[in-house]
Amino acid sequence: MADAKEEAKPAAAPAADAKKDGKGKGGGKAKFILFMIMFGFAVPFIMPTLILVLVGMIPTIIALVTDSDRNKSSTAAIGAMNCAGLTPFIIDLWVKGQSMPAVLDILRVPGNWLVILGASAIGQLIVFAVPQAMTALTLVRAEIRLKTLKHNLEQLKTTWGPEVATTKPLDKIVKE
Repeated sequence: MADAKEEAKPAAAPAADAKKDGKGKGGGKAKFILFMIMFGFAVPFIMPTLILVLVGMIPTIIALVTDSDRNKSSTAAIGAMNCAGLTPFIIDLWVKGQSMPAVLDILRVPGNWLVILGASAIGQLIVFAVPQAMTALTLVRAEIRLKTLKHNLEQLKTTWGPEVATTKPLDKIVKE
């Protein structure tokens, strides 16, 4: 009886793996087709928002194309800030009513572009400044740790004598 249960477990594992991969029984294709049908019906109603988002997210698209990092971390930072800068104008579009004249009114104002592109610039600043700040912080912490270790070494020398607190490699100490 126990042997039958053990034999059934390996047979069930590949089926579970296929479902995780989205390859089991065509579920992935059906979901994609359903999504595309729903998106196709929604396009006429959300077209002004799509146009505003596509035009407003140009800095993120450029970052996506030019980012050579495998993790696309700079694209994520620029995209998040770009999205934050664009959000008030999307809400404004929804309040005014989704129409092409409302989109054009938003895109015509230079101050709106300043906010959208300024937010993207802050994302680029984050990409530029954070690694340098982290490097400087790590270097300062390492220097403080080194200073502490040297101070502790001096205390060892005063307490136990210079023979105990040595900086020689261990092999040289054993040979002597």
